Amino acid sequence: MIWLYHLPPIGLFLVLNLFIGAAALGLWWLPKLAITFTLVRAGREMSPVIQTICGTLFVLATTFLAANVWAVEDHAYEAVAIEAREVRLLRTLSHLLPEPRRSEAVNLVTDYAEQSAAEWPHMDETGGSREAERVLAALYNAAMSPAPNEQMLGQEFMTALKAAGEARERRLDIARNHLSPDQWAAMLILALTLGVAVTIVHGDSDGGRALALGLIAVIVSTAFFLLIAHDRPFIGWDALGPQSVIAAAKAS
Repeated sequence: MIWLYHLPPIGLFLVLNLFIGAAALGLWWLPKLAITFTLVRAGREMSPVIQTICGTLFVLATTFLAANVWAVEDHAYEAVAIEAREVRLLRTLSHLLPEPRRSEAVNLVTDYAEQSAAEWPHMDETGGSREAERVLAALYNAAMSPAPNEQMLGQEFMTALKAAGEARERRLDIARNHLSPDQWAAMLILALTLGVAVTIVHGDSDGGRALALGLIAVIVSTAFFLLIAHDRPFIGWDALGPQSVIAAAKAS
């Protein structure tokens, strides 16, 4: 269902409401089916508190996952900001080198930014690219062999390079840190359980059942919308892109 992450906000919300509304409509028909009539009739003695418990469990699960998702998103912005800052510093330090090492270092920094941008769309599937790692290795070789009068500059260059590499690794880890299929399955089960509880409690009233299931459908759709919108910070309509890293590498 990765295609859901690429939908625009309105499209995503409408699609979620369509799917969840269809499920709610199926639950609305549940008391009318002969095969389930006995079960629903037996559930008439069930306390309405049960639907409150199911709703509370769904809200708690949503709150827990949302807090984790938003924390990961904040870490993603932080990692990219650090990477861009260190790339900008690397370019600044590169300009302090004498020719021809200056041009070589500047080109390597630019190449690193471009290779990082190239690996961006596939970070959550394949991780980092070998080309970006090759450029990092070349930068390390350049930093480890300074001239005798460039020892301090070489140390600063190495420090910035290590920080950029660590920020990149953190970015790659964050790209793979998203909600798992088990977590989505748990959310779906809780939402379905809540819908079934509401259906049984309001089994005698078609109008009351329709209103209750309609409200639940909107609530569940909104919760899923928020989770999907923030779950994967590097893809989707509001994705965090590599523009800042590229701009840092090309800054004068």
